[in-house]
Amino acid sequence: MMFLKSFFDPLQGRYQTTAFSEQADLLPSLAWFWVPIALLVLTFVFLQIDRDLFVWWVRTETGPGENITAGLFVISGVLAFIIARRKEAIPVRWLRGSFIAIGVLAFLVAGEEWSWGQHFFGWGTPEWLASINSQQETNLHNVAHRTLDQKPRAIFSIVVLVVAVIVPLLRHRLTWIDRYPVLDWLMPGRFLIPTALIIVLPRVIDRFQVWFDIHLPGALFIPTRDFQEIQELFIAIFVFFYLVNLLLRIRRFESGESARSN
Repeated sequence: MMFLKSFFDPLQGRYQTTAFSEQADLLPSLAWFWVPIALLVLTFVFLQIDRDLFVWWVRTETGPGENITAGLFVISGVLAFIIARRKEAIPVRWLRGSFIAIGVLAFLVAGEEWSWGQHFFGWGTPEWLASINSQQETNLHNVAHRTLDQKPRAIFSIVVLVVAVIVPLLRHRLTWIDRYPVLDWLMPGRFLIPTALIIVLPRVIDRFQVWFDIHLPGALFIPTRDFQEIQELFIAIFVFFYLVNLLLRIRRFESGESARSN
């Protein structure tokens, strides 16, 4: 664990409130619990009512699902840049740089989701790009679908399962984290478990369908692509909730520092 010590030494002792304590979760339950649950229920209600309505909700390029996903990534990009500017709260340059990287990545994902504005402004896809793009759109993730779409989503799902579900639930056994308060501080809290599970479960259900050749009845059948779109929506919600909560905690930390200095 020495490499962790060398990385986080400048931050040790500053963040004593752990990310797994109730007081560290500053988002109201209306947001972190009921919003993802309501969106999940709405998705399956649409599926039962009418499959075209469901497709419009989760997959249509100008529909609500795609726009909410991309919009949340844009907001998350802004939040990440704001966090990166908090030099007093985050005095380590490489850690601030990591939030800049998160911000850039969030804007890139939003741009890809919106095909860089193609669906709003209606320009045509150049022939050379349309010939190698699986959906003839102005984006890269449909050119290298596995490398730039499926694999990053699968990796993110695994990371979310570990840091946002397993670690919070087993936190009392992971005593080595006590030596690194900043790790606690940076980790997602328990409040993100519902959204994290919704990210992971669609992937698990989809894989079971594919691996075991399971065909659910018509009204319950969800193709792999639709599972992916649902998953992307909740990944966007997860990132947004995480960054909002972290920024709120940074502001609380800064207020405490300011009060102590006065």
